[in-house]
Amino acid sequence: MDRTRPIALAALLMMGLPALAGEWPPGVRDTFQKSCVNSAGQALGQARAQQYCECTVRRIDRDFSSAELAALEKAELPEPLVKRLQQVSGQCLNELGGQG
Repeated sequence: MDRTRPIALAALLMMGLPALAGEWPPGVRDTFQKSCVNSAGQALGQARAQQYCECTVRRIDRDFSSAELAALEKAELPEPLVKRLQQVSGQCLNELGGQG
């Protein structure tokens, strides 16, 4: 069997991954980011909160489905979604070097 076929297939699948990301409902992305900056600004300061929230939103853009993004509008988030948000935000906080 030709060894280049599996490699080419893997490359094609990896190139398609960003296309699997969901789309935010209208206005939800901006509302989420503003809310994030407002709440994180107290602990991180406005400049670091902005960086942290931009990172978080980029990761959500990349990793969350349309259904998960739509669920962000709800007052009560499902527990699996809360855990994913905590993981994503924790990764971004680590990139900033932690709190304060």
